[in-house]
Amino acid sequence: MSKGLKLLLGSVTALLLGLCSFWVGWLNHTNINQIGVAYNSFGGNVWIQDRPGWYITPPTVKVAYISTLPIKVTVPSNAVVIITKVVRFRPEGVDAFIRQQGFSYFSSSELENILMGYAFSGGTYPFLEIVQDTGQEKVNDRPVQR
Repeated sequence: MSKGLKLLLGSVTALLLGLCSFWVGWLNHTNINQIGVAYNSFGGNVWIQDRPGWYITPPTVKVAYISTLPIKVTVPSNAVVIITKVVRFRPEGVDAFIRQQGFSYFSSSELENILMGYAFSGGTYPFLEIVQDTGQEKVNDRPVQR
């Protein structure tokens, strides 16, 4: 193999390795029905990636994704009365959500379980929209008194 060919193959290999490491370490993609919450572990800065597309972020940034599609949350029960709500995460309330939940929730819990707790707490939250409520529960065709 000639010296020029070795140099060309080495250059192409280095370029491919550089592009792959850039892709893995510096690029992230936010889909159309989600927002990205980026957290820089060095500075502690948090920002929102609210438009779908590719983002360039340093390797020290962890990005978690939150779906903005409606989610059906149900209180698990073996009883006849099942309480169900359809909720949606509101991106404009993500700062309040992070203040209440912290950033570490992304790795340990599912969004559905977290939103279920807030949906049935009786409070109102800037990050939670109740799209549909089951209304008044019935047992044997009679309304349940609360």
